[in-house]
Amino acid sequence: MSEAGEQRSSRRRIITWSLVGLAALVVVGGIWLIVTGLLVRSQLQDVRDEVHQLRDQVEQGELAQARVTLASLQTHARRAHSLATGPAWAVASVVPFAGEPVETVRGIASDVDRLAHLTLPGLLAARQQLDPTTLRRGDGSVDLSPIVRVAPTLAAADTAVTDATASVQQLPGSTWLSPVDDARRDILTQLQKIAGTVRSADLAARIVPQMLGVDGTKRYFVGFQNEAEARGTGGLPGAFGILQITHGKAKFLRFEKDSFLSVVPTGLNFGRDYNRLYDGYDATSTYINSDASPHFPYAAQIWTTMWQRKTGQHLDGAISVDPTALSYLLGPTGQVTLPDRTVVSADNVVSMTENTIYSRFPNSEQRKEYLRTIAKSVSTHIVDSDASSKELVDAVGKAIGERRFMVWSADRSVEANILRTATSGAVPRTKAPYASAWITNFGGNKLDYYISGSMAWARTGCGTTRKVTVTLTLRNDAPASGLPPYVTNRSDLHPSSVRPGDARDLLSYAATEGSLLDSATLDGKRATVAVGAERGHPVYYVDLELPRGTSHTLVLHLSEPQGKGPVVVLPQ
Repeated sequence: MSEAGEQRSSRRRIITWSLVGLAALVVVGGIWLIVTGLLVRSQLQDVRDEVHQLRDQVEQGELAQARVTLASLQTHARRAHSLATGPAWAVASVVPFAGEPVETVRGIASDVDRLAHLTLPGLLAARQQLDPTTLRRGDGSVDLSPIVRVAPTLAAADTAVTDATASVQQLPGSTWLSPVDDARRDILTQLQKIAGTVRSADLAARIVPQMLGVDGTKRYFVGFQNEAEARGTGGLPGAFGILQITHGKAKFLRFEKDSFLSVVPTGLNFGRDYNRLYDGYDATSTYINSDASPHFPYAAQIWTTMWQRKTGQHLDGAISVDPTALSYLLGPTGQVTLPDRTVVSADNVVSMTENTIYSRFPNSEQRKEYLRTIAKSVSTHIVDSDASSKELVDAVGKAIGERRFMVWSADRSVEANILRTATSGAVPRTKAPYASAWITNFGGNKLDYYISGSMAWARTGCGTTRKVTVTLTLRNDAPASGLPPYVTNRSDLHPSSVRPGDARDLLSYAATEGSLLDSATLDGKRATVAVGAERGHPVYYVDLELPRGTSHTLVLHLSEPQGKGPVVVLPQ
């Protein structure tokens, strides 16, 4: 064989053995990826289970067990990250299409390991400092110093969890390997839950010390709403108190009847849309109509401005509660005895203040004075109670979730944080799908105690515009007899055929920003619906006569923008 032939043969052997070596390397690397991949999956499954366990232990206050769980979680997270780190994983992750599941697993392992070692220990330590059983002092005041100390930790944790969540969201989620997609989805769900919890804790640490007077005395208007006569934020503003808080110590300075404010022009102007919807209520000057809008910050500003115009005293914010919220708070604090020996408890405070009081006190002034007494006795009892802090927090949380406990701060920086929570009672400016319905008493009576309602929201179609059907039903279950005249009397212009127990309510519905009304029916017949606007949302409303023992069903057919995320529902 010639020298040239030998050289060609030698090159072929080199190429052949190189290909064989490369193939062997690929095979070995593939086996390594499979083996380590299974190990990573096992470690991440352990992490997932331990995250569940850790959250439960922290919520139950089992902090010693939580520390043990965290240590195990950290071990599994570190192993998963170590296994998914190396040349084989790095090379495989950049292979188009085929490397997508590898990229996802590497990203998950890295983010989980970082959170386990850099973020969760700080959160656990913060939770230990914020033990509800130790935050309240013997005199009932709240020790604000631990909240102030952990605030930076919570802020950093909020950023870290948010970043990790965004990082996992950006990883490939529809790969050719479904178990990886499932793992990503599960981890993302866990991160989103943790993110929500951490964000709430961070906001609380920003809000609570300021609201509770960490820097000095704060004074708040506390309005008690009567749901027997409905308004936008819930019920008619009735008795109210002035609450003072200094360095975590709260006390009520005074309580007044609604007639103390009655009509006090505030000069407030919330814009053209507000004026068009609520001018007929004289809401910015008339106390009992001051919460006609469902946007609580409007009512809060009216209340505090009325108080300042009347007394010359500046207030730092406003709080709204209703009898149902008081029932939640009386659960852990126990019953209270009024000066006349009447017992008010979680079981009877709603019926007493919204129903039976009208039979007991036909005289309006006597009734208002008694409601003021109830508000004073119950509120002072709750503030001075030595009940479990955790149970009190749970009760307030339940009331907040139902928009029965709302807070507004005159401090813009504090209010900016409150607006990020459900506590604000605010109508959000959002492009997300949105649904909110409320009633306003137009009869000038107390029959809304007997009104029940429901709302069904359904969206169909795809594309940039969707068809939405909203079904709103109201029912009047007022009894035919036995109610005092004050409850049933109508102060509006009404037909002579109206009977005691017949109600009249304005039913309003706020839709997704940019929605258009295609058609409406009332009890199956074509209906005319008035249109307004509230904070970017179109508002559709109809004036309903609701005889006792009957119901009305309003159906709205809308064309709505697609929006982003799940539907936002704002209850009354």
